[in-house]
Amino acid sequence: MEFRYRLSQVNPSLVSYLSVAAPMAMIVLGEALLFTGNMDGSIMAHLLNVLICVMAPFVLGSNPMIWQSFSLVSMLRVLNLGMPKFATLTIYWLPLVYAPAILVGFLLIRNETLGWRDYLRKMAKFFELRPKLSGWKLWYLPAGLTISLVLANIEFVVLSRTIDDLRMVPNLEVQNVLALFLVMVFFVGLGEELVFRYILQTRLEGVLGVLGAIMFASVTFAAMHSGYQSGPYIAYVFLVAFLLGSLYYKTRSLALVSLIHGTLNFFLFSFLPFGYLVLF
Repeated sequence: MEFRYRLSQVNPSLVSYLSVAAPMAMIVLGEALLFTGNMDGSIMAHLLNVLICVMAPFVLGSNPMIWQSFSLVSMLRVLNLGMPKFATLTIYWLPLVYAPAILVGFLLIRNETLGWRDYLRKMAKFFELRPKLSGWKLWYLPAGLTISLVLANIEFVVLSRTIDDLRMVPNLEVQNVLALFLVMVFFVGLGEELVFRYILQTRLEGVLGVLGAIMFASVTFAAMHSGYQSGPYIAYVFLVAFLLGSLYYKTRSLALVSLIHGTLNFFLFSFLPFGYLVLF
């Protein structure tokens, strides 16, 4: 107890930077192990990081908000690697990976003064046309789809160098396309943007500044793609993450970055592998 108070009183900035450096180091370690094929080691590193992120605020007497953000990242990885593959198609088990992260993320950011009717009213703003509205504007829809299609084409070229077949559905029948769209936008896109942009990046701004927050959130997001075991692909993901982070900072629209992220994945794993919507 005495050590905790002494550390926070003598150098509180050290505690703030430690809340970024320590969990980031554990995440990089876990992803480096996964990059080399050591899945068990990766899971153990991320589980240890969750434990550190829970205990450190009590030991150091620091604000738990940044620790919580990094613990969500490791929780997402553990769920991803540890989830039993109960179905042939990945799209059927992905919701069970991302739904817990979305739920925990919502619990971390929820406003306890608001009821469910208030959240429904906030959602209704997605369809309002007033130009002064912040967060979401209707022109984001065509802009987001255009950006995601271009990015998906670039990612398809990069990723095709290491993966021969990127199809996540056996064919382009309506039910398969619809299922993939719903999963990629409302689970994968929303879940990852909630964790990396809405929570992690926003909370890092108070410690690292805007540019530092975008950089660190982007590095973390890129590192979480180590399972593809491709350096060029990780570099490309960093650039995409930096773009999404910048867009989120400018617009403060979780819906916009979730749309871009989700539809990017949708195009990448559906139409493009079948030869449709190829731009170059």
